[in-house]
Amino acid sequence: MKEYYTLLRLNRKEYKIMAVKKEKGIIEVELSSQKKKVRCPICNTFTKSIHGKLKPIKSVYLDSCGQMVNLIIHKRRFHCYKCNKIFTEEMNLTGKNGSISNAIKIQIRKDLMDYNLTIDYIAKKNHVSKYIVRKELEEATNTIPEHLKNLPRVISFDEFKADTKEGKYAFIINDPIHKKVLDILPKRKKEYLIQYFTYTENRHSVEFVISDMYEPYLVVTTIMFPKAKYVVDRFHYIRYITEALDKIRIRLQKEYGEKSHEYKLLKNKKNVSLLRRYGNKINWWVEVERYKNGHMVKMLPSDILREIKGISDELKRGYELKELFLDIINHATYEEAEREILGWIELCKASGIDEFIEASGTIERWLEYIVNSFIDERYSNGFTEGVNNKIKVIKRNGFGYKNFEFFRKRILYIFNKKLGGGIKNVQNNKQIKK
Repeated sequence: MKEYYTLLRLNRKEYKIMAVKKEKGIIEVELSSQKKKVRCPICNTFTKSIHGKLKPIKSVYLDSCGQMVNLIIHKRRFHCYKCNKIFTEEMNLTGKNGSISNAIKIQIRKDLMDYNLTIDYIAKKNHVSKYIVRKELEEATNTIPEHLKNLPRVISFDEFKADTKEGKYAFIINDPIHKKVLDILPKRKKEYLIQYFTYTENRHSVEFVISDMYEPYLVVTTIMFPKAKYVVDRFHYIRYITEALDKIRIRLQKEYGEKSHEYKLLKNKKNVSLLRRYGNKINWWVEVERYKNGHMVKMLPSDILREIKGISDELKRGYELKELFLDIINHATYEEAEREILGWIELCKASGIDEFIEASGTIERWLEYIVNSFIDERYSNGFTEGVNNKIKVIKRNGFGYKNFEFFRKRILYIFNKKLGGGIKNVQNNKQIKK
C-alpha cells in the first residue's frame, strides 16, 4: 500500500488506504481518515465520540500512471458532548459535490489557463462533463467585476472578431506596460464605450491611450480621458505606407499583363516580401536561386531588388519613400519627428504618385497622434496584437463562442493566470504543483 500514497499524493498521517481494486480499467481506492479526534464546527471543541458512518462517496481523482482513479471515501459522523450536535468530519478531499475531488477541480482550472485546450478536451481529459468544466470556470472568475473602477496611466484599445450573439466585433482594453488584459467588452460602438467608462473613477489619471486610426476611439478618449494623450500605434500607420507601395506593384502587374517578364518578376512571392517589409531577416550577402530565362540561376537579393526597381520609376521612387519613412520612424526623436514627417509628406505630394499622396494624406491628418508614439517606444499595441492572435486560437479551437460572457471569462482567466475561489484545499494545490 505504501506506493499508493506516493502515486496518489496522499498524506499517510491524514488518510488511511483501506483497499485498492481495479474494475473495468478504473482503479478504485477506498480510504478513510486517520484522525482520532476532530474539532466541532459549532463550538470548536475536540471530540472523539463517533456517532456512525456515512455511505461511501465515490469521487473522481487524478489519473495515475495512465489509469483513471476513483476514490471511495468513508466518512464518519461525530457527536459533540459540549453543544450536543452531530456533524460529519471534513477530509478536504472533495467539496460540497462529493463526486469531484478538489485535486480534479484544481487540475481543471490549470487546464483552463491553456489557450490551446478546448472545454470538450478538458472534460474528457479529467473524466468529467463539460458542465463541470464550465462550472469551474464560473467559480474561478466570480470575482471579475462588470466594470473597471480604476485604470493604469497607460492603456490600449483594440478590437477583435468575436462573432458572438452580441455582435461581430468585441473590444479589448489592455495595460501594455505591465502586459495585462484589463477587460473584454461585447461592442466597440462609441456610445457604448462612453457609457462603460463612466464607471471608471480615475479617468483623469490616465495619461496615454494607445490605439489605431479609428476615429470613434479618438472621440471616446477626448471625452472620457481629457488629460490623456492619444497615441497611434506604429504598426498601423506603417502599414499604410507599405500597402501604398504594394498597390503600385499590383497596378504595374495589371499594366504589363500576365505573360510579360515584368509580371512574373513582380508576382514572385520572394520579391513581394522584399517590397513589403523593412528590417526583415533577409541576408543580403547570400545568393538565392530563382527562375530566369528558362533555367535556375543564383542571384544576390540586392540584385533582385535592383531588377524589380528597374521596372518602373514610380516603383523605385515609392520604394525610396517607404524606406525614408521607416528610417524616420526608427531613428527620429520626439522633438524631431513632426518636422521630419512633414518633410516626408511634402516629398510624397511632389512625387505625383497617387498611392503615396493618399497615404501621406492619412498620415498628415493623424500627425499629432502619430508623433505621440515617439514619446516612448513601449507605447505600442504590440502586446495587444499578440493577445488578439491567441484569442483567435481560442476561438478557432472551440469552433467559435456564441455566449459572449463565457468567452470573456475564458479570455480574462487565461491572461490573468490566477486560480479563483471556491477550492478550500490549498494544501492539496501545493502538493500538486510539487
